[in-house]
Amino acid sequence: MEVVNLLSFLNSIDDLYTLDIARCDYEMVNFLDLMTEDEQFTHSIDLGLIYLKQKNLEQYVIVDGLNRIVSLTMLLHAVCECYKKTSKQNEKAIKTIRSKYIFKSGSKFKLHLQENDADLFAKIINGERLSGHEKSKPMFVLLHNFWSQIKEEKLQASKIFKMLQKINVTLVEIDDVPARDVYYTLNKNNRPINQVLLIESYLKEKKVINIWNEIKEKYFIEKGDSTLFLKDFFITKFNYKNFREERLYKSFVNYFETMLQYIPKETIMNNIKRSAMLYYNILYVNFDNVDIKQAFINIKRHGGSDTYAYILNVYEDFYTGNITESIFLEILITIDEYLKNRQNSGKNIDFNELVQYLNALITYT
Repeated sequence: MEVVNLLSFLNSIDDLYTLDIARCDYEMVNFLDLMTEDEQFTHSIDLGLIYLKQKNLEQYVIVDGLNRIVSLTMLLHAVCECYKKTSKQNEKAIKTIRSKYIFKSGSKFKLHLQENDADLFAKIINGERLSGHEKSKPMFVLLHNFWSQIKEEKLQASKIFKMLQKINVTLVEIDDVPARDVYYTLNKNNRPINQVLLIESYLKEKKVINIWNEIKEKYFIEKGDSTLFLKDFFITKFNYKNFREERLYKSFVNYFETMLQYIPKETIMNNIKRSAMLYYNILYVNFDNVDIKQAFINIKRHGGSDTYAYILNVYEDFYTGNITESIFLEILITIDEYLKNRQNSGKNIDFNELVQYLNALITYT
């Protein structure tokens, strides 16, 4: 661990890469608010730990701490914009700021962000027109706040840099521990994490992301379909009663690593692909059998989404020939009767009691 000035650290490196799961979608840091707490800057300002993985001497991967670094870059850009074309001395200073902290050479940025964040970052720094949606993003909102504060409070650049010289962070380099797991552990309790992105990062590492992408393209039509599928898939696999979405990544890794002891990774993914296909049929009532199709229409009409996990499990038994079509249909009709009774009574009747009956029906038929 090493305590460094954040501004000096940004100056000392050529490239800062980000994890494929990291997004600028959470709390940013308004450094100017820190100025009101200690106007004379008699004390250093500690912004905590930043976790890094070193690629080479002047290149790092940010494991945790992205928003603090992006926030600092937005402040530096705001200073440049506010003092642009005010004097030759300021123009020289702006050129120095951009070459030291924002760009590594020419028009190449030091920060290598992911997907939409990278596009927005480039538009902001290059002064391109932004859409209304882009202006609502935390990165631009913070920049706009910096602009307003600098102009309204008539903050001098020298004073801002005096404050920045007092901002320290503790750099923690990780070696053997997977960066993705460090990120997950540090953030799982204090910010929303996109569990599907974590899973996709894991699948890239396992070199089976191509199969997952095929699954997404064919069976996950709406934005939240992948999360719905994974949630219900693991409810049955791990017998969860109260499933929490933050379990998705760990559940997936536990399942994958366990199955990997017995079958190849491609087979695991193809089994998941089959289950995703079945779940797609459930969600979008994609059945040739008229009676089964009507049963699913009725289940959806009576608010049966909480029964999909169990239905997926039974559907897999039907699809693999472990139960007959007539038994599958009888189970669906019985579930719909339960849903109608629940809807009419207004009470949350325990589905587990019905599951015990349905399991007995499967076992003894």
